[in-house]
Amino acid sequence: MRRTVLSVVTCCLLAVTACSSGGSSTSTTPTASEADVVAWMDKVCGAVDGTVKAMSDEPPIDMSDPAKLKTGLSEWLGTKVGAVDKSISDLKALENGPHPKSKELAVAAQDGMGQIRTLLADTRSKLDASTDATGAITAFTEMVSRASELEKAGADVQKKFDETGLATAAQKAGNCKGLQTSPPTS
Repeated sequence: MRRTVLSVVTCCLLAVTACSSGGSSTSTTPTASEADVVAWMDKVCGAVDGTVKAMSDEPPIDMSDPAKLKTGLSEWLGTKVGAVDKSISDLKALENGPHPKSKELAVAAQDGMGQIRTLLADTRSKLDASTDATGAITAFTEMVSRASELEKAGADVQKKFDETGLATAAQKAGNCKGLQTSPPTS
């Protein structure tokens, strides 16, 4: 189960970044140099990369001691929520980028990260309220079952990349390329 949870959440994070294949530029009136836009996209993907890196470790699972299981998973989720919060804050600071649609993309990425944060925080709350190992496992199972919501959020952000004309810049940005090659945790 541990590997499934991590794979699902990490894949969803990569989908939300939307720094992958795609799309042609639809912007016809450049207001900033291409280098400025690529540098800005690099920062956007860098903001998301913090969460991706934070999600790369595995939660401590000790089924022999329900108290340790619950505490370990809760602390693990807490660090992930903190990483997502930082990514959201970093994305907010990037709203006024050099491209006319910078804010639109930054807000869409924040919304996608917000959905991930909500899922992790809700899971942590349910976990903290559980009274035994079964409750803890149920909380994580529910999180996995909501993966399709995150896939939709990722698709929405990918659509924004295409709509805003920023997909080409993402393909050129180093941090975005790094996200493309980041393998899911398994």
